[in-house]
This record gives sequence, C-alpha cells and structure tokens, in this order.
Amino acid sequence: MEHSASFDLPQFMFSNFPGVDFGGDLFGQWPIGIRFEIGSAQVARATNLYEFVFGQAVDCILISQEWSPDDHLAERFTQLFSTPGIFAISPPTQFQSLAVSPLHESPYCLTWTRLPPLSFNVALMFQAIANADLGGTPRIAGRVYLIDYRAKVIMHMYDDRGLDIIATNASDLLPVYGRFNNWILEYERHRIEFRFKNFLAESRAQEGEMA
Repeated sequence: MEHSASFDLPQFMFSNFPGVDFGGDLFGQWPIGIRFEIGSAQVARATNLYEFVFGQAVDCILISQEWSPDDHLAERFTQLFSTPGIFAISPPTQFQSLAVSPLHESPYCLTWTRLPPLSFNVALMFQAIANADLGGTPRIAGRVYLIDYRAKVIMHMYDDRGLDIIATNASDLLPVYGRFNNWILEYERHRIEFRFKNFLAESRAQEGEMA
C-alpha cells in the first residue's frame, strides 16, 4: 500500500527546501511562509489550519524530532508516537529514522511515518504540543513536523504561541493566507503581507503579458 511506502526525507528537503533544517524556525528559514498566532486558549486554531491545508491530501509525512531522553523529563513527557490517544484508531506500524549530529547543536533523531492525514487525533496532538509549556497532559517531547510532499508544504507548531507553514510556491499558500488572515501573527504581518503582495503583483504582470 502507498501509505506504508518508504519516504526519502533528506532528499525531499534537499530538493525542495535547500538550507532548511529542523531547527524549529521554519518561517525564518524560508522566504515563502506564514506564521500564525495560536495562543493557549485557541489551540483549536492549529487543528483548523491543519484540516484546511492537509484535509484533501492522500497522505502525509508525520515527523518527530527527538533528543536523548532526560530521566527527569521522561516522567512528564512522551515521544510523539508513544503519546496515548493520538493513534488509537489506526496506529502506524512502519517508521523510518535518521540520527543527526549538527556541528554546534545537540544530536537528535528524526523518526517519521507516512499515513492518511485524518487517520489520527490531530487535535490531541496539537494540544499535547501546547501542553509542553502549559503544563497539562499529555505532553509531547521534542518537535513535530507535518509534510504534504505532493503540494510541498511543511507545517510546524513550535509551541502554544504559534504555528508556521512554508511552501515552495506562494500560490499554494494563498488559500490559507486568505481564509485565516485574521490569525496571522501581528508582529510578522507586515513581512508576510509584503511577500504575498509581491507575489500577487508578479502574477498579475505575467497574466498581462500573456493576454
């Protein structure tokens, strides 16, 4: 089945998002992206954004970035794929992993799987990410990334405060930019709107040349 097929994550990143690493700040690393404000009382925004962006995808790549476990933290946090309730209906059975040793950072491991985008409890996953800072349970350790590899879109909720979406083409983000414009982080709004206004202006100019 396609959902269980392997996925070459390093090659995908190198080919489509050169220079982007899993350092957390996707918006700061890539010129085409949006940063949304979430907030502790509005974690449901993350679910709405995910369902809008990934809802029509055939499958997606779900990635867990994990550091060496700390015995003290291990009592209070769980790794993504071990967090109770997220994969209760259809738990993934095939994983790929890659050990990464950055030059100036602590080594970490990337673990990922391919699965249908609505086959797991996305709302609980985002809440568990937020709980890492808010103190609720469950709490996910490490970082979580979601990739629609056909559309070439990556999503990352960095904590309870916000969520980044980047893409190789600005046109692929225009629908979510328009639909959830009021959720854009105000601090970054000027930069985001500048990026998309330039893209829209260039698109109109190209359409005019073709007319």
